[in-house]
Amino acid sequence: MVHRARRIAMDSPLYAAAFVALMTTAGGCNHAPVADLEKSFTYKVQQNSGTSDPIKIDFLWVVDNSTSMCQEQLALTENFKTFTERLSSQFDIDPRLAVTTVDVQCTVNGTSIFSSQGLFNTVPARTFPPACQDTLVRACSNDAGCANLDCQASGECDDIDEPSCSCTDPDEWACRGYQSDICLRTPNGSINTSCRRRCTTDQECKDLFGDPRYICQKLSGNQLDWGCLLPPATQDCPATVPAILDGTNLDLFACAATVGVNQESSCFKYEQGLRASLLALDPKGKNAEQSKAFLRDDAYLVIIYVSDEDDCSVADGRSISEDDYETCALLPTTDEGGPLVPVGHYVNRLKGLKSDPGKVIVAAIAGDSTATDAASVAAERAAYLSSKGDPRTCYQQTYICNSAVGKADYGSRYLQLTQAFGPNGSFSNICEDQGIDRALENIADTIITVLNKLCLPRPVLGSLKVIRRLPDGSETEIPEGEGSGHYQILRTAEDCAVDGQLLPAIAFGDPPTPGEEIEVTYQGDPQFNQ
Repeated sequence: MVHRARRIAMDSPLYAAAFVALMTTAGGCNHAPVADLEKSFTYKVQQNSGTSDPIKIDFLWVVDNSTSMCQEQLALTENFKTFTERLSSQFDIDPRLAVTTVDVQCTVNGTSIFSSQGLFNTVPARTFPPACQDTLVRACSNDAGCANLDCQASGECDDIDEPSCSCTDPDEWACRGYQSDICLRTPNGSINTSCRRRCTTDQECKDLFGDPRYICQKLSGNQLDWGCLLPPATQDCPATVPAILDGTNLDLFACAATVGVNQESSCFKYEQGLRASLLALDPKGKNAEQSKAFLRDDAYLVIIYVSDEDDCSVADGRSISEDDYETCALLPTTDEGGPLVPVGHYVNRLKGLKSDPGKVIVAAIAGDSTATDAASVAAERAAYLSSKGDPRTCYQQTYICNSAVGKADYGSRYLQLTQAFGPNGSFSNICEDQGIDRALENIADTIITVLNKLCLPRPVLGSLKVIRRLPDGSETEIPEGEGSGHYQILRTAEDCAVDGQLLPAIAFGDPPTPGEEIEVTYQGDPQFNQ
């Protein structure tokens, strides 16, 4: 006996589907549920004839603008093209993009100063301050502790302590950050001092770092303050850019995302990325007109946080003491009598921005352990938290990882947020060797997986068998797992509901291509009535 299944809504316009469910029973036709009911269907992927509309995606980028983010902002803008090319290779998209920063409420000496408070950035940063001059993390108590670092910066030597690794001028690098021997290293092993590269000419910096964009920054007459700097790549940017970008002017993303850094350290160490994103998008908030101009009802919403520090979003009417700025992410939430907003609040509010929560995707590029096994990761996180919370003031400079673009705190609240979004969440370590380029690829892959979601017509009992059939008739079984060549089963997909009941879905690491067939066989729940 063959039944025609109810058609389930499909989000991705890449496909036109012939969706037929074959249900078999033992003992002929009757109305009693059968325990071994099996449902199988073939999903036919047909060539588009040009009638499908592009997929609408609204991207909000929340970029940290503290003084430690110069290299990361450069890396983000340099690798953005790879991100968009990865998406456009799979889909025809209709994008909107906007950028805001993590500063929400800032005061210096009791006086309120400008902060974005969720407003979209329209002014490209033209310069970076001296805090952005090139440094290398190094344990030093004076300039002599920075000798021979040119060999490491140029790549001539991996280990500058090797006798054969020697450079000529020991005064080219200056030690900074030294307070006392006891503060040199924090309890988790991170180093509190660094070496800054001095210079006298631009060419000196270009040759050393192998990049023609480098300059020798000279902001004072004191040559000891001069240092090598990679400036913002905004020389060709207009004075202002549109608050909302689209497919016609994506080349201006580098201008909008170069938000600059602020040296008011007593203010901008107090970073509220989660709160900033909600202020930017809340249709009933202080930036309601901005939200209404940006968010499209029928678009996916992708929110991407880029920060080397953790989130410290506080509740309305609450504040954090300046003494707690360095360790604010360790403070308790309002559920525990503290000032921080629970991450779950932002999970619910961000999902609530769309009538279909399955169309909200959240990603973060933030700090974490670079260990490769779970036990070591857990140990490094615990050591970081213990060291960061140590009462000795200099230990508050503790970081969890270090990379070519800088060091980073543990972004625990960003990790918690992305995990709460399940397959619609992506967390990448800002310290990974592959850099921000790989992190953007991870985010693109998450978006592709969400857009390649196939709703199933019944709850699943047991396992699935998923077959990819090519136009030449050859077949391969797609294994369950993450990434390219696999599928994931989402047991309850919020955008696959029938009569209020959430149904499962399959998310493919690679989208089916025109001409292919995807056959899915599984044991369906006989108690579910369509």
